Amino acid sequence: MERKNIVFLINEFNSHGGAQRVASILTEEFMKDGHHVSILSVNEQKNAPSYFSEDVPVKLIHKDNYRPPAPIELSSNLKQWRLMKVSKDLKRRYRLQKQRNNVKKFFEDFGDEEVYVIAIQVYGMQWMQPVLYKRNIKFIGQSHESVAAAKSSQRYKRILSHYRQVSKFLLLTQKDEEHFKEAGFTNTGVMYNPSPFRHFTPPETLYQHKKIVSSGRLVAGKGFDVLIESFASVADTLPGWTLHIYGEGPAEGSLQNLIRIFDLEERVFLEGQTEDIEASLREASLFVLSSKAEGLPMSLIEAQSCGLPCVSTDCAPGIREILTEYEDSLIAPVGDVHLIGRHIKRLADNPELFYSYSRKAYENSLKFDKKVIKQQWYELFEELGGQRDGQS
Repeated sequence: MERKNIVFLINEFNSHGGAQRVASILTEEFMKDGHHVSILSVNEQKNAPSYFSEDVPVKLIHKDNYRPPAPIELSSNLKQWRLMKVSKDLKRRYRLQKQRNNVKKFFEDFGDEEVYVIAIQVYGMQWMQPVLYKRNIKFIGQSHESVAAAKSSQRYKRILSHYRQVSKFLLLTQKDEEHFKEAGFTNTGVMYNPSPFRHFTPPETLYQHKKIVSSGRLVAGKGFDVLIESFASVADTLPGWTLHIYGEGPAEGSLQNLIRIFDLEERVFLEGQTEDIEASLREASLFVLSSKAEGLPMSLIEAQSCGLPCVSTDCAPGIREILTEYEDSLIAPVGDVHLIGRHIKRLADNPELFYSYSRKAYENSLKFDKKVIKQQWYELFEELGGQRDGQS
């Protein structure tokens, strides 16, 4: 098997976001097959653990966590004697060029060998200009969020600026790809996130746990207040069933107060961050996603990979690319407390329906298996100029 050089371009390699998690799964799979994988990280979080193995070399663009200010137009500011602003921008330009030269030196170490750069996040692309058009370097851009989420930030402008030029621009869903095609992109494709695990447990065993789970950062956008209220609306009719929420965040106090208001301290539990989400899912019965907006939620992919039927809000195009409604899941409008509650009750009250959904969830999760996704990456490398590789 011909060895590939693969570089992940990422904002902070040791941040605990979904992009880092996906990159770490792919890194492990690529390295198992003998490929050379390295990380080019714009910054790092101080004294923070990483999803990546210590065997993966990391090159930092900024060792002091420098974050450049937004660029300004020089001539108009000079005319108005805004000398401080002009001075800051000249320093920004000097430093940007200096770091671009360092990036150029990083890639010179590969010589003429082919290199596949996977830009997990678009922010780092501003340092790639010196090597963007080198024949042996293939850039693959990714966006790990929905178009709607990108548009609410500066990332959308960066995507329009930087990802038109890459060899391939990968989206998480067909609908998001269609958006960029309509915007004139001719280099788009779709690549799903891989699940880090896939484990079958008999549906009858899962059902006996009588345990509803959800996970994510405890922030307003995840809708955990809606989930708690939904469970409260049906809890009296579901004896023995409990709700467990995994994650940390600023909303913990208000959510704990809500649990007390509904007198559910013995039925609803904020479990904090878990280091082993697979074990938590294997001990659960069904999974609920109550978010207001998502891209292609890893939490749903992982839940299905453990055979859990899912109840989800219709919070992104990616939801229906993961779930098949009335086959492995039930879907409700965002914020619909009563329908989410009824969906939970329907699955908890009907063992035969639960068993059917569970089997289908596991079966349908195959398309997110990490070996399946890895093979799709190898096919993309071949399309961009590499050779087909053998796999595990």
